[in-house]
Amino acid sequence: MYQNKVYVTDILNKMGHIMERFKLLSRKKSFKKEEIDNIDYHLSEIMKVLNKYN
Repeated sequence: MYQNKVYVTDILNKMGHIMERFKLLSRKKSFKKEEIDNIDYHLSEIMKVLNKYN
């Protein structure tokens, strides 16, 4: 059980870093539509997995 908690914490930390990086970059540059579509696709896939547990 302890390993599971550490693993979840690692994922949450990665998600936090991704959000901060995206915020920073989006203030400094414009992303191409294809890049935004790719990011949106992957976030949608993550949400599908998370929504299985609601």
